[in-house]
Amino acid sequence: MLLKSLMRGIAALPLVLAAPVLAQGNPPLALVVGFSPGGGVDTLARLIAQEIAGDLDRAVVVENRPGAGGTIAVDSVARSAPDGNTMLFAETSALIAPHVFPKVTYDPQKTFAPVGMVGRSALAVAVPATSEYTTLPALLEGARANPGKLSYASVGVGSQHHLSGEWIKNLAKAQIEHVPYRGGSQAMQDIASGQIPMGVASLAAAQPHVEGGRVRVLAVLSAERFPGAADVPTVGETLPGFDSTPSLFILAPAGTPDAAIQRVAQALQKAVESPKIQEAFALQGSEARYLPPAELAQWMQDEEARWVGVIDRAQLTFE
Repeated sequence: MLLKSLMRGIAALPLVLAAPVLAQGNPPLALVVGFSPGGGVDTLARLIAQEIAGDLDRAVVVENRPGAGGTIAVDSVARSAPDGNTMLFAETSALIAPHVFPKVTYDPQKTFAPVGMVGRSALAVAVPATSEYTTLPALLEGARANPGKLSYASVGVGSQHHLSGEWIKNLAKAQIEHVPYRGGSQAMQDIASGQIPMGVASLAAAQPHVEGGRVRVLAVLSAERFPGAADVPTVGETLPGFDSTPSLFILAPAGTPDAAIQRVAQALQKAVESPKIQEAFALQGSEARYLPPAELAQWMQDEEARWVGVIDRAQLTFE
């Protein structure tokens, strides 16, 4: 019941936040999300938007611009005016895309100014509750025994979900077809209904379907068992060395005034470190964790380099 009440409150956020700020004449802050409403990243973005709005004394509105592995949203923010009114609620895929899509021209380190780390979320291998596969080893064995018969859903080509699925296939030496979606919500609905036999999805998006008895989570993709899901094994327990944990962070267009960045960063730190957000993230299968702008910049460099290594070692190529 608590999770359902939380989700209803999140869905109403834009309406709740807009009214008092319009009266003050302050422009809203748009947090642009590259995934569809109802997915894991969207849910966490709305939690943060609600919490920082009060400290900023302005509306904070989540804008969903799904598609192309999240790059539609990234490109739109890159082209936005650096006035502090538009920021990107980014996920690790934003660091990966320039190394996947030949037409992507932004540079994560130069096109954007870091605002702050929000936290990390768990990805999971999910199957319909009616699936014959009850463990990841059994699923991978089935895939090897029936090349090309299984397919998996992701939130889009080039997303971390997609690359994680390809990495699993490479390590497991299994042939599984990729089916890209424009976001996590529809992908989870099709997994729950059995329209697709498996998917790489956020634990947050899968959780309501798990609780409803429609989806089974076989493994999480983090290096260690994830807080709040300690009974779920990791992919690394079957495929040693595997670790794919999306992080969430806020970026502003390069050139945004430092004063505007610092104000949002301060509100973000207060929100992320609050017991309310810590608990809310945990309920969504995620972990709230703040890093200030300078530390986020260093983390972005290190994480981008790590994924370049993964892509090279697994010889992953995308059109």
